Amino acid sequence: MLSVLMFFATLLGGVILSLRHSIAIAFVVYQAIYFFNPEKRWWGNIVPDISYSFFIVIFMALLVLANSKLTKENKISKAPPLKWSIVVMLTYCVAYFYAIAPEYHYTFMIYFIKLIVIMCLAYKLISSAKDFTYVLYGYIFSAWYVSFYVFQIGRNAGNRVEGVGLVDSPDANGLAAAIAPALVLTLYYYWISKKYWMKGMFAIAGLFIANAVVLINSRGAFLAVAASIAFFMYFMYTSSFQRKHQKKMAVFITIAGLSGALYIADDDFISRITGITGEVDKAEKQESGATRLVFWQAAWEMAKDYPYGNGYRGFDYLSPLYIPEGIDTGRKRSRSVHSTWFETLTEVGYLGLLFFILMLWSAWKHLNKVKSYLRDNQLVDEYFKIIALQGSLIAFVIAMTFLNRMRAEILYWLIMFSAAAYNVYVLKKYAGQPNSQNNT
Repeated sequence: MLSVLMFFATLLGGVILSLRHSIAIAFVVYQAIYFFNPEKRWWGNIVPDISYSFFIVIFMALLVLANSKLTKENKISKAPPLKWSIVVMLTYCVAYFYAIAPEYHYTFMIYFIKLIVIMCLAYKLISSAKDFTYVLYGYIFSAWYVSFYVFQIGRNAGNRVEGVGLVDSPDANGLAAAIAPALVLTLYYYWISKKYWMKGMFAIAGLFIANAVVLINSRGAFLAVAASIAFFMYFMYTSSFQRKHQKKMAVFITIAGLSGALYIADDDFISRITGITGEVDKAEKQESGATRLVFWQAAWEMAKDYPYGNGYRGFDYLSPLYIPEGIDTGRKRSRSVHSTWFETLTEVGYLGLLFFILMLWSAWKHLNKVKSYLRDNQLVDEYFKIIALQGSLIAFVIAMTFLNRMRAEILYWLIMFSAAAYNVYVLKKYAGQPNSQNNT
């Protein structure tokens, strides 16, 4: 019942706040619906069986139109990361004409088009740094909720958690990849918050998200979290651009974080993570993480024969022809490639992979431009917000290296975040307060 009340309170409160406070909060509601995923939750049969996401997207579109005087200033033509995402989507549409399974490709092509349209609407809704903060809060809140749900369910499949996935990633590894980028943002807001109750909220959110990664036992998500936190802490400690007591806080967070990690990491998690190494010799004997290297090599060979790709799950259909006979692939020869890079290569070919890489590069480059602008204007808090966002992007890129997430919601949220940050801070020349230490 608590989850049902939280779900409807989020929907109703979000809609009201969108009308009275900031239209960007409409996208926060969309974020919450994505992570709540009522159709797949144990409490889903208690709520009406309707497409909540459809209605909130319509609401977002109406807000964009009703506030056209404001939203027209957020030009998609001036948001290169978002434009590259459109190019990737168009490449996927072209692949329909030579896809191995055109009917399935069509289904996911339509989903991809919808996703990019939603990201464009969300970009239009974000007109200020405060709006931008709201959507980052929305991501953290939503990641916290689903982490709390994982905590409630517990490990229900041996040493893992299953049946807790999302609309576009029903498996637990996909969920871990979706929440991993939120942890570094939670750390950032814990650090800059001046009010103790806010620090407490972000600390609790961070603990639940980290605990969910441990319960899910996803090695890719663990590497993602470790790399993103290390990236942020490196800048926090070494940057010459400093808040008061910044290095002392960096040391405190490092010690507290390591202590917390040791506390929540159980034997099953440690055994699985240490299994990152030492599996290569098993590759030809049984299915293991190391067989992915064989799948990746097979994908590379497949791309030589099909340079334009094969459409949706092209690798899955042709993998029996390219995976060596001596490799144990389990019950069937048809396998997934388990890497976004090779998924993209085998579905939309070399050109599609190039566009995909350029999209990520554009997001990173424009976040660097935002950092330069904020540093020049002595906006310390906002500067480290962008570093945290870069850490989030690093987290998802690492996690998706071991999963098929080319069309993942969270990936395109992060691309949209980078475009929105560039818009509200650079294109609109955000001034803020010099040397500001306020929560923004």
